[in-house]
Amino acid sequence: MSNLRVGLVPIVRPLFRGSRLGLEHSSRQALEALGPKLGFELAFVAEPVVDAAQAEAAARAAQNAKLDLLLVQHVTFATGDAFMPLLELPIPVGLWALPEVWESGPLPQNAICGLNLGVSLAQKPTKWFYGVVEDAWFQARLQLTLQALRGARVLREGRVLWLGGHAPGFFAFGALPETGLTVEKADLSELWAALAAVSEAEVEERASAFRELSEYPLEALRESFRLELALEKLARPYDGVALREWPEIPDQTGVMAYAAMARLADMGYTLAPEGDVMGLAGMLALKAISGRPAILLDISHFSSKGVMLWHGGEAPQVWAGGPTRLVPHFNRNLPAVRDMPLRAGPISGLRLLPGRKAVVHGGVLNGDKGYDGDSGHLTRPTWAGEPLTPRQFLASWLNHRIPHHLAVGMGAHEEALLEMCVWLGLEVLPPRSEERRLV
Repeated sequence: MSNLRVGLVPIVRPLFRGSRLGLEHSSRQALEALGPKLGFELAFVAEPVVDAAQAEAAARAAQNAKLDLLLVQHVTFATGDAFMPLLELPIPVGLWALPEVWESGPLPQNAICGLNLGVSLAQKPTKWFYGVVEDAWFQARLQLTLQALRGARVLREGRVLWLGGHAPGFFAFGALPETGLTVEKADLSELWAALAAVSEAEVEERASAFRELSEYPLEALRESFRLELALEKLARPYDGVALREWPEIPDQTGVMAYAAMARLADMGYTLAPEGDVMGLAGMLALKAISGRPAILLDISHFSSKGVMLWHGGEAPQVWAGGPTRLVPHFNRNLPAVRDMPLRAGPISGLRLLPGRKAVVHGGVLNGDKGYDGDSGHLTRPTWAGEPLTPRQFLASWLNHRIPHHLAVGMGAHEEALLEMCVWLGLEVLPPRSEERRLV
């Protein structure tokens, strides 16, 4: 993913002594040096703004720069006329105050007071920042915002393929994201055409490169390799694919799609099973925030070990907490699914819902394998940052009537997900952990 584009507009009122110290120049240089570390480029810097006319000119230039984030920097105090045109831009804005350069005698900048004025006047989500670029607090807040904006960018600007619609009877998977994500629909006939176009030489090349443990001989996997090649061709122009992988694919090809999906996930493709576009959107946001592949899982069992999360066997090997192997599908006994335990460690989750709502959750996978496919147990769950017991988590999921896929990413990223939802204007549902009565 390309670096985020960050802009900087310093506000410097000559009335204040601090305006003559060149603080806007030194902080710009420090911000440019920080960019490669945090994955952004300083793509736009305005001349210091003094008054409303200069603020309006800087706002026009900033909008033309196609920024992911604009930092409006209070080098000194300024009244609202000098920054309101910038706060009103239709792009994410952060208000940043530099610390005072001395602590007694004449007040040098009064910058934090300008920050206070700015946040009190902001009429849309606006994140505040304080400190010099080298401060750990400033960098931690900025890094979190950049993570959140990576997730927001793919949900606003991404392009996905909905191949075949949703799985039969899974009516909730007919909902589509309301964040700006482009969803292009295609019939499974496009997959059949792509399958027919795969050459035997291409299948042979995939077979000769195959190295994973398998209960099947290579010959029995040839149709799986053919399906993998066809799906790869269809997926290449998109950020992700939501695939109706049953019942038509096994009926027509004699193989399940899961091994093909797992191997494509190893290559960096993002495919959501059962035509779940909302789940795919969550996977893409989690991938953008964490930098690692995300997966979709079902809640398939509940016990003293926790909430067992499971799916049919399409997870990439990076999620494996032990050896992987290709085995028959648990229901159809067809080739093939990837069987593996899910890696132990912290996870984060996102479920987008109709009406611009979202569930943000997290917890820890304990490394204990469950059913065949990809599986593990969720322990120490959290919901919108609030710790819950596994039973409270299950109750909240069911009480809110959430569709049955959990998009899960590696690492503890709930803070970034919660901030992403603010930037996108999504309402985050609170836990609803009533365990006895109907809600």
